[in-house]
Amino acid sequence: MIHWDAPGPYVVAFTTRAGGVSKGGFASLNLGARHDLPERVAENRRRACERLGLDPARLCVNRQRHTATVNRAEAGVEGRVGDALWTEESGLPLLALGADCLPIAVVTTDGRPAVAVVHAGWRGLAAGVVEAAVRALGSGSTAGVIGPAIGPCCYEVGNAVAARFDPDLTTGRMLDLWRAGERALQRAGVGRIERLDLCTSCYPELFFSHRRDGTRRGTHGVLGAVQR
Repeated sequence: MIHWDAPGPYVVAFTTRAGGVSKGGFASLNLGARHDLPERVAENRRRACERLGLDPARLCVNRQRHTATVNRAEAGVEGRVGDALWTEESGLPLLALGADCLPIAVVTTDGRPAVAVVHAGWRGLAAGVVEAAVRALGSGSTAGVIGPAIGPCCYEVGNAVAARFDPDLTTGRMLDLWRAGERALQRAGVGRIERLDLCTSCYPELFFSHRRDGTRRGTHGVLGAVQR
């Protein structure tokens, strides 16, 4: 896991593909439910939560569909359509999944602690999912982090997709999703922004990648929780 030193009473970490029980293209810490055996996914999620000192029985996960929908997390609830989750509740783990899309965490840095996790591909970014997640946290100062995602080295897009973003974010046919996410956080008023700049397509030993491996592969993600 890759931990973020979040400014406040939080635990936030990005998972890799290592340390789980899944096999084949899902090896090994696959956190996504599609195609893999449910019991293996459940065990992987349990391991990921427990490594962070979080209760896996309380884990909340969306059914992600590249929307701008933000759900307030409820303990143990899975399968609501949405691409971001937020909570003020202490000890409630949130999980956003990805396998090239941006996994993002945002936390409040003043007032009541709150955390959001976001899944943002180009569709979600264009729809405003990042801004919607930050709004859900309320007014006040925030900090955010962008985790491992496909980099400008590997993310080739067509003209229609490139046209949805600032022209300088595309070089040739390569879109810089990292900077696109950073700009979305800036537009939302996030004051402190960090990026890991790790390309999921370039590191097959560490990360799953939809572009590299197709649909029958695992997903990793970002786990976040308030801890008081």
